Amino acid sequence: MNTNKFLIPVWIIALSLAVLTIVAIVQTATGLPGARANSVPAIDIPLGKIAKNSLPNLPLTGINFPEQFHDFGIIQDNKKSYTGFTFTNTGNEPLLILGAEGSCGCTVPTWPKEPIAPGKSGKIEIAFDPAGKIGEHSKIVTITSNTQPTTTILTIKATIIKSE
Repeated sequence: MNTNKFLIPVWIIALSLAVLTIVAIVQTATGLPGARANSVPAIDIPLGKIAKNSLPNLPLTGINFPEQFHDFGIIQDNKKSYTGFTFTNTGNEPLLILGAEGSCGCTVPTWPKEPIAPGKSGKIEIAFDPAGKIGEHSKIVTITSNTQPTTTILTIKATIIKSE
């Protein structure tokens, strides 16, 4: 059996996936139509000219979250759950949280809009609505700030049971 005839389709598929990934990254970084903030995993990649031009020109600082994961445990599907993630500005410049976005509409973050001074702390609040979900679920919130890397991932988890 000639296996060479199967190699061309594999290369075509691999090349197509690579092109689609690059397009999604550029769309997300530039805000082009079709982009979703969470359509590409948040990874620390060097920012190119396009991405640098799409972010405000802010001095970089540091951020530290002592905890980046919260497990609600077992919750009922008819009761919203809330948690908060405390962070500290570990740099020498004011920290600006430019945005926070949940991986779905059921995960809604609230964050400080004012700058956080060096050495000071703040809190990201997250509301999780389990309505219509049953079983184990994990959701992420992507925090965008004037830090390097520019994104930080917070994760929540819950095992949802049907209410009685």
